[in-house]
Amino acid sequence: MTVSIIIPTHNRRPVLVRTLDSLARQTFPAAQLEVIVVLDGCRDDTLESLETYSAPYTLRFIEQDHRGPGAARNLGAKLANGELLIFLDDDIEAAPGFVHAHVTAHQGIYHKVVIGYSYPNLARQRSYLSLELQGWWEAMFQLMQQPGYRFRYNDMLSGNFSISRDFFHHVGGFSANLSVHEDYELGMRLIIAGAMFAFETAALGVHHEQADLQRIINRKFQEGIADIRLGRMYPELIPTLLAWRLWKYSLLPSKLLTHLEFTQPHLADWIAATMMKALPRFEAAHMIGTWRRILYGLLGYWYWKGVAQELNTLRAVQEFLTGAPASPQPQKQEGLIIDLSQGLDQAERSLDEARPSSAKLCYGDYSIGCLPLQPGVERWHGGHLMPFLLGEPLFPLFKTLASQGVIQLPISIEEIPFFQELEKSYLAQQEQTCGSP
Repeated sequence: MTVSIIIPTHNRRPVLVRTLDSLARQTFPAAQLEVIVVLDGCRDDTLESLETYSAPYTLRFIEQDHRGPGAARNLGAKLANGELLIFLDDDIEAAPGFVHAHVTAHQGIYHKVVIGYSYPNLARQRSYLSLELQGWWEAMFQLMQQPGYRFRYNDMLSGNFSISRDFFHHVGGFSANLSVHEDYELGMRLIIAGAMFAFETAALGVHHEQADLQRIINRKFQEGIADIRLGRMYPELIPTLLAWRLWKYSLLPSKLLTHLEFTQPHLADWIAATMMKALPRFEAAHMIGTWRRILYGLLGYWYWKGVAQELNTLRAVQEFLTGAPASPQPQKQEGLIIDLSQGLDQAERSLDEARPSSAKLCYGDYSIGCLPLQPGVERWHGGHLMPFLLGEPLFPLFKTLASQGVIQLPISIEEIPFFQELEKSYLAQQEQTCGSP
């Protein structure tokens, strides 16, 4: 398989060179690898450095006006010759087995999307902010590693992922309408197109992150703008947006600051600036609880400033957030019935073949539940079934009802192979979670 790695960059020559150096140390054959660097409005010496850079792989580079990373990735994909596209941020240093891991993970599946592990390198930064970022990244990747995890549109991370070139062009690439969260929007279209997502720890890249509060605040502002645009494009996603959660669950001080942003923005800005100046003092006093509350209050405030740029009034915000569909409408495959009496293997094969957005679960003539429809979440496949059954109360409930005679079965529940298999997995999971007695 031939591979094209696409790297957008903007005025970051030193980190880009480090990334290119790491790609020169890959175990994957260099003759089958090309790297395309898209200079997104660079004004530093990146171009001159690339013109003299010597690499064992094919290195190509092209300039464009500063249009953002999404447009840069699209341009790189348009020029790519590889059957597989790997998108990599310019500050991620790839491990030697990085490319090989991405290639192996696809297993010839056309509609598969593989998200690599971007380990955050904040070891030399010991501030509260660096520790907070480290925890955020690790929690996100830990969630993706759970067996049977159903990926969501906002699990799509553009800094380290791979997709077949044909599938990428089939779904239309990145949106040019978003400066951030363009990967989330692509994730939604991939889910609609039936993509199968996977997380691959071996596709490792060291992310040389910087704990820069001003940069994070600017990012939050852009995210507020992007989320409103996402909600307009996909109203069913509104209940999943940060704006919806903040509107519903924020504490009184945050609600008051949000209200001031829409009614007295100058006063709100003064309060936010005062809070920001106070952060280092609370860190110096080791008051981490207070420090975290102020930090997240500030991030929420700047997120709302982005929202306010798209929605000018609180009434417009309320109308937007309450405008989501009350319940998702069933799609074509919602009539699929998974009969567990035929065994787990057959049930998993049925899900792999149909890839439904939801399905009914039964055991023979007995209805025992459903695989629910969740907007913005990948379609069900066989790998989701066992973890879902073990994580839901369906198994112990159905077993209890059958053993007590509430549900009449033709034979004892202990004699049914499906329940023997499920019981074994259930006990194994309990032992792993709680430890051996």
